[in-house]
Amino acid sequence: MGLLEKAGNIQAEDKSVKTVKAEKEAEKFNEKVAKAAVVEEPKTKQPKKAAKVKKPKKVKKAKEPRARKERVVKEFPEGFDEVNKARAWFRSIVDLVVNFALFSFYLLTNIVAGGASDLTYILILSLILPIFNLIFMPYKTGRTVGQWITTTRYVNSRGNNPPFLYHLLKSSPVVSYLSGAGAFLVIISASTEWTSGMIGVVATLVFLFLLVPGDWLFKKLHHQSFGIWEFLFGGVWNARAQKGEGGTGNKLFQRLESLSDYTESKGWLEDKE
Repeated sequence: MGLLEKAGNIQAEDKSVKTVKAEKEAEKFNEKVAKAAVVEEPKTKQPKKAAKVKKPKKVKKAKEPRARKERVVKEFPEGFDEVNKARAWFRSIVDLVVNFALFSFYLLTNIVAGGASDLTYILILSLILPIFNLIFMPYKTGRTVGQWITTTRYVNSRGNNPPFLYHLLKSSPVVSYLSGAGAFLVIISASTEWTSGMIGVVATLVFLFLLVPGDWLFKKLHHQSFGIWEFLFGGVWNARAQKGEGGTGNKLFQRLESLSDYTESKGWLEDKE
């Protein structure tokens, strides 16, 4: 009997073990079936980002051609009379003598004397005269000594006097000739040492000399026959002046006007037919 009970117990344990295993397997199977039965929700596709719409390139507006400003022709101002040739030439001679006669005398004397003579005072005076005639007189009265004696003046298209700088530049031909002569003497001199400084000096002298033919050529090509200086100052003409114009009651100016009366009485300011 005892053996039968033990065998029965063993069989009962085997059954319980088997039932436990079967239950576990059934649970696993059920879980698989449940998972398979669950319908996976389709993944919602995220909407694709809309492609960036390229902004149309701004069409550049065709630049309208700028209307060219019409060049205003500078004309001789109204209310003035043009100067005849005789009066213009006489004015040039007087100013040339006042500006450079004493300086030319100084140079010639030094050349003849070989630099041995002491002409310091003459040199100082020869430098003061052109400063007085080309700077002080135009600034104070608008006219040079030569213009006072010939009753002439420079005038622009507005009827005004040009600045004294114009008078300086207008007298530059003499300086140009002297510069050309100086450059020529330096070039032909056997004792000239051609350093960079000397080359610069000679080049400057040559440039100043070339202003003379350059001004002549410019005048020939310009449609109004303006020289370089007339063009740069917006048009300048040589015109007749009125008695007492630019004067301040100074005795010097009164004396110069009396000289203008004398030159007119001699007929030096009139063109000969």
